[in-house]
Formats: sequence, C-alpha cells, structure tokens
Amino acid sequence: MKNPIKSLNRNSLLLLVAIASITFVTVLVYALNRPAKKVAKPPEKAIVHEKGERIEFKPGSPGLELVKSRTVGGGGEFVSLESPARIIAATTSSVSSGGKIVIFESAELNDLYVGFVHARNEVYRSRKNLSRIQDMFKHRVATEKDLVEAETSLGNDTAQLAEFEGKLRAQGLDPNKLGNAGNNIAWVICDIPESQIENLKKGRKVKINFNSSPGTDWVGTAQAIGDNVDPITRTAKVRIEIINKHKDLKPGMFGVVRFPEQIAGNTVVLPYTSIVTVEGTNYVFVEETPLNFHKRQVTLGVSTKESVNITEGVTPGERVVVEGSILLKGLSFGF
Repeated sequence: MKNPIKSLNRNSLLLLVAIASITFVTVLVYALNRPAKKVAKPPEKAIVHEKGERIEFKPGSPGLELVKSRTVGGGGEFVSLESPARIIAATTSSVSSGGKIVIFESAELNDLYVGFVHARNEVYRSRKNLSRIQDMFKHRVATEKDLVEAETSLGNDTAQLAEFEGKLRAQGLDPNKLGNAGNNIAWVICDIPESQIENLKKGRKVKINFNSSPGTDWVGTAQAIGDNVDPITRTAKVRIEIINKHKDLKPGMFGVVRFPEQIAGNTVVLPYTSIVTVEGTNYVFVEETPLNFHKRQVTLGVSTKESVNITEGVTPGERVVVEGSILLKGLSFGF
C-alpha cells in the first residue's frame, strides 16, 4: 500500500514546478515584447561658424545658461568721465627773492623748463646779434661770412628752443603760460580718450578730488588739451588750472578728475563685462538672431570702472551679450 503523505508531497512539488515554469515563460514573453527604452541624446554643443565670426547655440547647449544678452540704447544712458590725475607744477613765492617760482613734480621737468628758459634767452641774444650784423653788413662793416654765421647761430638756438618747448608740451605743459602765471596756481594733468577730445572745450569747469583730502572737491578749469595723442593708450593730456590760495596743493599729489556728464547721444553704454579684448582690439557679441551670436569690433569712448560708452560698432536697439562674454571669447578665438 502506497504512503499517502509521500504521494501528496510529490504532487505538490510537481505543481510548484509547473507554476514556476508558467511564470518564467510569461515574464520572458513580456520582456521580449516590451518596447525598447529610448536613450536621451546629450545636448548639442555650440557650433562655431566663419572662423569664429558667428557662434550658434542649440536649445540646452552646454554653457548657454551663462550667456545673457539685452537690448541696448533707448536713451537716457550716459557715462561720467573720470580720469586719474596728478599735480604736475605749481607757482609759489620765492623765499630768497620774493618773486615767483615754479615748482615741478620731478627734477626732469624742472631741467626741461630751465633748459627752455636758457634756450629762449639764447634766441633773444642771437636775434639781437643778427640784427646788429645785418646793419653792419648793410654799411659794409661786416662780411658775408659774419652774416651767415649770425643767421646759423639763430637757427640753431631756435631749434634748441623748439626742442625744449616740444618736450614740455608733450607732458601737457605750456612753458609760456608757466612764465606768465600768477602766484598760487597749480596745474593738474590728466588723460582723456581720443574720442572725447572734441567734447571737451577750453574753459570747462571740472571737479578734482585729491587723495590727500578725499572729502574735499576742488574746482578747476580745463585750460588746454595736449598737442599730441599717445599712440599706445590713444589718450591726450588735459591741463587743468586750480587756484591754490592756501598752498594746500603740492606738485606730485594724485587725485581723480570728474568731468561733467557726457550724454551718450546715438551711442550705447555697456557694462565692462560685455567687452573682450584680444591683441589690443575690443569686441562684443551681438545676438543678431535668437541663439546666434556675432562677433563685432567696437570703439570705446568714455568709461568708468563699471561701464563704457561705445562710440562705434553697436547701434541702439541691438541685443548685446552682457554676461558670458568670456565663454563666447573662448569659442570664437579658440582659447
């Protein structure tokens, strides 16, 4: 007689195996028929066109979130012109003679002025001598050789005088003004951009704040603009005259000159973060169409620590990158 318990266990085991087999087949069929999971494509990188002249982004491109642009212009924008300055010379009373003397910020400038005065005296002497020789030659008392030597001497002395005067003017000083100025006058020299020369008129009032007295504003007069433009910085020197009544201002003192606000007019004002400079040339990136940024060469005008006036290259109404310009610079120039 068969054992009913063993028979039952064997039947249960067979049932479990059958159920497991059916479950495996069901799972396998489902897995084979399940649609394949789509793998997301990584976002497309920015594309550089025309050797860096145009940069095209795709939606979600890496770094796009760092690039911010805005419409520029629209009126009401201006930059207040500020420029580092120093007192280059001042007049005061002579202790020994009681007359007026000019004190300079450096011995080199003092030597130039002394050389100018000596050269001017030599020219005066040579002119007198030439006049005397010409009169003597007319009355046949002097020879033609004497006349030629006198003319040559005057020419040499005049050339030397012009050399000293040119060097002083290159520093922003007018040697003739120095000699004719009254007592208690101080001259301040600062540099302004070449593009702003025509906006600065002689006689314009300016404010100067010196490091020695940061809480005091001095008022000066823009007396003259230098005769030359620095070929590297593209700036010209401006000479400002201040009444130094109490002799508080000393040659060599540093400060900042603030010119009256310059209205931008048809130009635009941008934050300095918009500007990228490569090999001395300034550029911005203009978003001419959505996600397409074009490199544009610009000319800078008046500037402060935070913003700069663009005189050429961008027109009001265009969208210009104000953040993320460094990223575009790297893509455009291959840095």
